[in-house]
Amino acid sequence: MITANLATYPPRESNLAQVVQAILPQVDRLNIVLNQYEAPLPAFEGEEKIAQIIPDEDQKDVGKFYPDVSGADWVFMIDDDMIYPVDFVAKSIASMEAIGPGKFLGGYHGSLYYEPQVSLSPAKLLKYLRYKPVNIADYRKPFRFYEPLEKPTVVDQIATNAAVMRGADFPPHAFMAGSQKFVDVRLARWCFENSITPVCLPRPADWLGEVRFDETIFRGFTRQNPPHVAEEIWSYALKVPGRGAPVGEGR
Repeated sequence: MITANLATYPPRESNLAQVVQAILPQVDRLNIVLNQYEAPLPAFEGEEKIAQIIPDEDQKDVGKFYPDVSGADWVFMIDDDMIYPVDFVAKSIASMEAIGPGKFLGGYHGSLYYEPQVSLSPAKLLKYLRYKPVNIADYRKPFRFYEPLEKPTVVDQIATNAAVMRGADFPPHAFMAGSQKFVDVRLARWCFENSITPVCLPRPADWLGEVRFDETIFRGFTRQNPPHVAEEIWSYALKVPGRGAPVGEGR
C-alpha cells in the first residue's frame, strides 16, 4: 500500500485542491491533516482514498507524522505548496528500489552541513571568523528540488516537502512530537539514530515545482537559529556515512 501524508491549514487552502488532484491518483491513501480547521472540507468528502484528520491541537508540519500508517509499504511526505508531476510516486519508488537493499529516506531537497575553513579569500575568511556552532543552520550546501541531480546522493538531511521512506522505517508521532517548524531536523536525527541513510534522489531540472506563499518556515523560524534546533542538528551533522557522495561510493 502506498500512503501519502499532508499537513495543511486555512491560509494554504488555495493550492490544496491542486496538490490533491496531482497526488490522489498515484496513491492508495491520502491522509490530510487539517490544522486549525473545525470541520472536514466538503470538496473531499466522499472520496474513499482520502482521510481528513482534524487533530486535537495544531500539529503544524508535525502533522505529516500524525496519521496512523500501519500496513503501508511506502509513505510519502508532501506539502501544500508544491507542484507534483504525474509520475512523482512511481519514479520515486523506482529510484528507491534502484538504490538496492538497506534502509533509506529518499527526497528531492537535501542539505549537507559544513564548517567553514580558514582561507585567504576575504569573504571566506570573514565567514570563518563569524562562524558559531549555534548558527550551523546557516552553513549547509543545498540540493534544491528544482535543480537537476544525476545520481542518488547521500546527504545529512532531507526535506519533507517531497520525501518517501518505507512504512517500516517511518518514525512514530511520539518521536516527532515537539518538532514543529523543524521536522526535517528531527527526521534526520531519527534516521541517524536508526541507521537510515538520507538520500537526495535523481531528477531532471524543474521536475518539481513550487507555489510561493508570503510566509515560510525557513524565513520565519529556521533563520533565527534556535539553540535547541542547532543542538539536534549537531547530533547527526557531518556524521552520516558516505555523505556527499553517490550511494555506495563514499564508504
